[in-house]
Amino acid sequence: MQTKDHVLEFRVYLEDTDAQGIVYYANYLRFFERGRSEFLETLGIPMSEIVRPDARMVVHEIRLKYRKPAFLGDKIEIWTSMLRASEYRLTFRQQIKRQGEKEALVSGEVDIVVIGQDGNLRELPAYFNQA
Repeated sequence: MQTKDHVLEFRVYLEDTDAQGIVYYANYLRFFERGRSEFLETLGIPMSEIVRPDARMVVHEIRLKYRKPAFLGDKIEIWTSMLRASEYRLTFRQQIKRQGEKEALVSGEVDIVVIGQDGNLRELPAYFNQA
């Protein structure tokens, strides 16, 4: 089951861009991370839960498509939804849009798994059953 979209809004700052005022391509991953973190908080899952040594959430796979750049000063929105892909994997579907526009600048899917202290794969924590 896929969750309802969560939207995080913020402005693109100088630190996010290259010398031409265009968002550096790798920073979109940081933006996606912020979107996922805020999304989980709205589900009642605090950051302290996702870094517990016995159940760390880690990125398994990322698929991105860059369509258009964001620029210095743009107000952007990170749209995030979550799909429980299996007992072991969550898929976050994410888009970055310029505020007020329908077309995505960047879209992607981020697969997350949980590992234990030994680094081995674990089932998702029970709190994802209610999400």
